[in-house]
Amino acid sequence: MQHPNDQLHERVLKEKHWHNEISEDNDKRSDQHKYYTIMLYLNEQLDQEIYSGVHNEHKFLDYGCGGGDYLITRSTNFNIGVGIDISEALVEWANQRTKEENIANISFSVMDAMNTTFTNEEYNTIRGSGILHHLDINASLTEIKRILKDNGTAYFIEPLNTNPLIRLYRKLTPDVRTIDEQPLRIKDIKLIKKLFPATEINYYSFLTLLAVPFRNKKCFQKLLSFLSAIDSILLSNRSPLKWLAWICILKLRK
Repeated sequence: MQHPNDQLHERVLKEKHWHNEISEDNDKRSDQHKYYTIMLYLNEQLDQEIYSGVHNEHKFLDYGCGGGDYLITRSTNFNIGVGIDISEALVEWANQRTKEENIANISFSVMDAMNTTFTNEEYNTIRGSGILHHLDINASLTEIKRILKDNGTAYFIEPLNTNPLIRLYRKLTPDVRTIDEQPLRIKDIKLIKKLFPATEINYYSFLTLLAVPFRNKKCFQKLLSFLSAIDSILLSNRSPLKWLAWICILKLRK
């Protein structure tokens, strides 16, 4: 039987290979980009909340930084920004851009997000978008809890695995994601609440998916806002319909 640590290491290597490959072949996921318009909308909403509580003395971690876009475009919002990713190709690209733009307060490193080299309680704020479902959920949450300050917050946007139609779509399109990806299940939500008792979870994007075909139309933003308003009622925490959501936003606090 394979040791759990060996399984995690093998998973890291597969993720590394896949994301290095993606950095050289953007067409592999090109058909999925239409859905990123919804993710972009949610990320913008989350950013407003993140930076309302981030101060210049904050140390900020982008957990799964990809090519570094997030930290590079927001480097003036914090004192120190650090990005980690498993892909050497993406981290190299991020560091190259940082050097070219002469940004001194951010840095990027290749690192296993489930086993970082950071000290205990090092970060005031941790942020990630679509990263936890690529990792072993228990190992990653345990590591986040270790490196997050007691009064800090970790923000994540993650896909859910609770809508049967979305599960079917993923089953029919296996080539656009890694073999180990696991969108969050109800048992994962329970684990999150156990490890981070003060966590807040909000559910998004059921009817808003209907706006995707109109993403290049002038009416898109108005339609998206309208459908989001309906979703905010349908997908409230008290509603059983929340499990139809595609996305959840996690605000992890100890």
